[in-house]
Amino acid sequence: MLMRVRQLKIIIPIAGVGKRLQPFTFSKPKALLKIAGKTMLDHTMDMLKAAFPEGTEMLFVVGYKKEMIVKQMTEKYGDYFQLQFVEQKQRGIVDDVPIFPGLGHAIWLARDSGFLPADDAMYGMFIILSDRLPIDGFTGIYNEFQASSFDGIINTSIVDHPEHYGVVEVDQDNQITRIVEKPKIFISNQAVAGFYVFDAAATGVILEYLEQAVKEPIKEDQEYQFTPALQHAIEQGIALSFYQMQHEVIDIGQPGPFLDGNRFFLEALNECNTRLVDERACIDNVNVVQPACIGKGTKITNSIIGPYVSIGDNVEITRSIVENTVIGDGSLLNRVITSDSIIGDEVMIEDIIKPRITVGDRSSISSRNNSTA
Repeated sequence: MLMRVRQLKIIIPIAGVGKRLQPFTFSKPKALLKIAGKTMLDHTMDMLKAAFPEGTEMLFVVGYKKEMIVKQMTEKYGDYFQLQFVEQKQRGIVDDVPIFPGLGHAIWLARDSGFLPADDAMYGMFIILSDRLPIDGFTGIYNEFQASSFDGIINTSIVDHPEHYGVVEVDQDNQITRIVEKPKIFISNQAVAGFYVFDAAATGVILEYLEQAVKEPIKEDQEYQFTPALQHAIEQGIALSFYQMQHEVIDIGQPGPFLDGNRFFLEALNECNTRLVDERACIDNVNVVQPACIGKGTKITNSIIGPYVSIGDNVEITRSIVENTVIGDGSLLNRVITSDSIIGDEVMIEDIIKPRITVGDRSSISSRNNSTA
């Protein structure tokens, strides 16, 4: 018997500032930072194209530097997905950082904007947090949902310190009985990992709860949470299960995991024999230790590059040794030895021997005058 495919719309909340990745997010949203030759959002979109049919409707909940997201997604993916955008307004500013109302509010905007109206009994929702990258992609959780009898599936991963996460408690049938945010006592080590898929019935219950929740005032330093809506759905009889991916889901919202994500994707691309050095790059007397990704228009001379190095477009590197590092577009490195570093766009670094460099866009570092601009 043929399986009836449950129809889904995709929601990607992407309004936040990405404070943990400053200074790189001063000039761009965190999802537009590059690893392994593409922006993090490009990696996500390519995975979605592999899992979802052409014409799938997708809503971006934008906020911080929204114009950059709208422009790139429309130009690159508007022919495949039916794209919509809704702005999540900031609640205020603390220490010069915009504060947004939280994930629960962002998901509610799918109802408020008309993307998933109250009378829609046909479509469910597939929610993706933009700072999570699954090595396995989205095909597995999509297929698991379509083949299951559950109303929804939440992606999880095994963690060593569940007290720092939202975790799920399940019964012998793998049905989630409870979701607890940062439990003080051990409940399980299955942590919610940032991807959710719900059928139309579950979507209606969740959005109805959020519609009421966002009417309640909250303090300036608080957010409208999403987890209580999921617990409410469970209590209302919505049957949720979990899906554990085979490989790690990378939280690329902070520098350490950001570099881990770069390593994972470079390894995956290298194993697939994907061309990692752009044919428009100019390389002279360079030892490239794979996996390493080198962008178009980049010029490298008399250097050792790699392993685990991602270099953007139009970069110039001379007489340098670079390992396990991400370098943005348009940067210049001369006589630099570094590893485990993140270097932004249009950065100039000269005569530096130092690991774990963190340099934001359009900065300059040189040992000659010991200055940073």
